[in-house]
Amino acid sequence: MKKAYSWIFILVLLLSGGCSPFASGDKEEVKQAATDVEGMLREGPGKYGGDKYDEAKVKAELEQFPDNLSADEAYNRLIALLAEDYKPLVKQLDELNPEFQLSKAPEKRNTKGDAQAEDEEKPRRLNVEILLDASGSMAGRVSGGVKMDLARKAIRNFVSQLPEDARVALRVYGHKGSNQQKDKALSCKSTEVVYPLGAYDESSFQDSLNQFRPTGWTPLAAAMEQAKNDLKGNTGENVENIIYVVSDGIETCGGDPVKAAKELHRSKIQAIVNIIGFDVDDAGQRALKKVAEAGGGTYQTASSGTELNQAFQSNIDELLSEIHNEIDWGLWNTHNRLDFGLYKKSVIEKLVELTMLWNSGFPAAASRENDRLKEAMAELKEMGKLQSGIADLNGALAKKIDHRYQAIKKYYTERNEEISKKLDELEEKIDREISEKHREGTK
Repeated sequence: MKKAYSWIFILVLLLSGGCSPFASGDKEEVKQAATDVEGMLREGPGKYGGDKYDEAKVKAELEQFPDNLSADEAYNRLIALLAEDYKPLVKQLDELNPEFQLSKAPEKRNTKGDAQAEDEEKPRRLNVEILLDASGSMAGRVSGGVKMDLARKAIRNFVSQLPEDARVALRVYGHKGSNQQKDKALSCKSTEVVYPLGAYDESSFQDSLNQFRPTGWTPLAAAMEQAKNDLKGNTGENVENIIYVVSDGIETCGGDPVKAAKELHRSKIQAIVNIIGFDVDDAGQRALKKVAEAGGGTYQTASSGTELNQAFQSNIDELLSEIHNEIDWGLWNTHNRLDFGLYKKSVIEKLVELTMLWNSGFPAAASRENDRLKEAMAELKEMGKLQSGIADLNGALAKKIDHRYQAIKKYYTERNEEISKKLDELEEKIDREISEKHREGTK
């Protein structure tokens, strides 16, 4: 009876625990480790890879390895035990496949007999007022030059492209005193119309842009409250009042710009308040976005002279699309190029993000994996589990571990270059398609 129980006990041991009690002496089947980098990156995580690593448990596992292991046998077992999980990063790279679809080409519309179109074609009076931040921080520099100089140029270019019958006004704020505490009261009261609402005159408008310099605080709310008076009386079904704020920061004079924007939008003049944040930090952008939303407008951001011009250009395009009731291939061209530029920027930002992940996480994982594999190899050598010489500096097992590390390091660089190349090729393709469609549409 005791003999029968002994056999039952041995059978239970064999069926439970997932391994043989003779594992240390026999070489059971172990999954073949990948030899190509794509496979290496997808075969993890190992039993004790990444955060699951436990030195004592790993050592106990190593002690169960058979004796006289070859380089291939030892490598396969070590990878099954210690491989890192690279799949999340690989997935992100796989998903980052540059693709872009052009918007539908415009079609010429026949509006004759269309009552709605006739109503849209009634004369419309467009009033545009620009509120320019002249606080001291606008004297700072960004890519392209001094912020105030870049803002002047962008505004001048913007108003020069407005419809001929549009009326323009320019108001500045924060242009008096200084940004020191002693001059705060004076600066916070400084908001002034330097170009009263009227037809655009290039020479006079240029003179108005040169009347001030960046110096003080930021009374944004006060400027918007005064803008309401600037546009007073301009009401009616076919009157459109649009305010564009150019600012590099938030309100600093204790005003409530959200309230001021909301009152502007809900008043009889029904002004739309659009804001372009110029070199604004994240907190400032969130605050200015709320102001634009309260004013029924949109918020755009720019960090250089080029981006500021692009922001104004997109507003010009939008104005023209609302005014003209016929095909505008130039607008389609500009929009698609601008949209692709934004798309390309987003892809590059994602690549930068992944590069940062590579520099902080991916190589750390690869280095950690490499160190653990080498430590385990040294343990196996000390235990006498390996064939002679394979764990030496130029031994077969050491070379396999080093090859894996170098292949994984090389992988990301090549993938990054591949995506960048695809993005450049896509840009050339999009440029050709836009140019061809534009030529066909304007014949």
